[in-house]
Amino acid sequence: MQIKSYSNALSSRDLVDIFCGRKFGFALDSTQIVDHLGGWSFYGSEPFQLITGGNDLLELRKLMSDYKEDTFCEIPFLGGAVGFISYDYGRCLENVPSKSVNDLAIPNYCFGLYDGIVAKNSVSGEVFLIASEVRQSAEDTFSRLDSIIQSHKTQTHSEIDKKFSFSDWRWDTSRVEFCASIEQIKSYIASGDVYQVNLSRRRDVLFDGALVDLYQALRKGNPAPYSGFFNGDGVQLISTSPEQFLKKSKDSLVTRPIKGTRPRGKTEAEDRLFAKDLELSEKDRAELLMIIDLERNDLGRIAEFGSVSANTDYNIEYYKSVMHATAEVKAKLSPEYDVFDAIHSMFPGGSITGAPKIKAMEIIEKLENHRRGLYCGSFGYIGFNQDAEFNISIRTLQYTKNRLYYNVGSGIVWDSDPEAEYMETGAKGLAIETTLKSLCLE
Repeated sequence: MQIKSYSNALSSRDLVDIFCGRKFGFALDSTQIVDHLGGWSFYGSEPFQLITGGNDLLELRKLMSDYKEDTFCEIPFLGGAVGFISYDYGRCLENVPSKSVNDLAIPNYCFGLYDGIVAKNSVSGEVFLIASEVRQSAEDTFSRLDSIIQSHKTQTHSEIDKKFSFSDWRWDTSRVEFCASIEQIKSYIASGDVYQVNLSRRRDVLFDGALVDLYQALRKGNPAPYSGFFNGDGVQLISTSPEQFLKKSKDSLVTRPIKGTRPRGKTEAEDRLFAKDLELSEKDRAELLMIIDLERNDLGRIAEFGSVSANTDYNIEYYKSVMHATAEVKAKLSPEYDVFDAIHSMFPGGSITGAPKIKAMEIIEKLENHRRGLYCGSFGYIGFNQDAEFNISIRTLQYTKNRLYYNVGSGIVWDSDPEAEYMETGAKGLAIETTLKSLCLE
């Protein structure tokens, strides 16, 4: 393992342009620092191996065991697997029957193994080249990365040449259908089958343009600590997610569920009013506490006895178009388990399924018209040293078959107002759609 300081003149925007358009290029791109989230960004391309999988991650676990690395330092990711786990992988884990339409045919997971990456400190601006030396010498890795960067600098890149077009916007669920589904969920709650369900609807549009340039616009228009781009196998992921699914640092595990959303105010006074409304909302607080309990149970299955703890203080995080209520649940990983056990125990995240999780997933499968695919799955990394960090892929576009797809969802409980929940999904999708439409006017 070797780390080399590089030119601080490279911006995050430069690094996105350099790597994301290349074969299996990626950006784990912290475009907004919130609390202690978003301190580092990572970029790479041309993995030495690609794994696109079916029903479990055992193949990836087996492969990575051949390249185990025990180096740890201030930089949290030093090379390893980067990719996505689709929401539908969780259906396989929990044996949830398939009922919704699988029109996108997204693989259950897709990871590249990268032994050379670029890291950028979001605070200091420092840039580092990292060579894990699992398949290539540090000298060769540094030379390859430098060559990629230098060759890009010689290319002309005209903003004027960037053209985008969007047409044939479609929702897969109407207002009437969505509100009727909410009433059906409330009947399940009344019967004692479930306490909460996260229900979503899907939007898609025909897109013509460069996806990397689209991501550049979105990362500027809707910054978030878990933004990212992945040029995957038959599908591209573009994410501006604010939510952490799971972070593993040595034996420490953390998850930060989000529950409760309000729009940002047009003035400081209105902003404070919305924040106070969120803080005092009994519905949102109860919803968050239910998810905290679910996450505690999920972590408890693979944690050392007595190590699970939760910060139930109401923390409000502010983003460009919305604010969220969040909590933090921590645990210490038991020695007989590894990062893959932790993922399996937690996946998919409780905040985007409901409680109890399996019953909520069964209801989601029954009521939503299409498979979720990348939406509410996770995008992130697993290091050769077994450290890992993943987002929950909300505020996320999936591009396949010449169309962009994204879902927006809302947590449904007994006293949910169908019309208010419908409007909440619109607020969540506003930042993405506004940015998309504004591109046509530039």
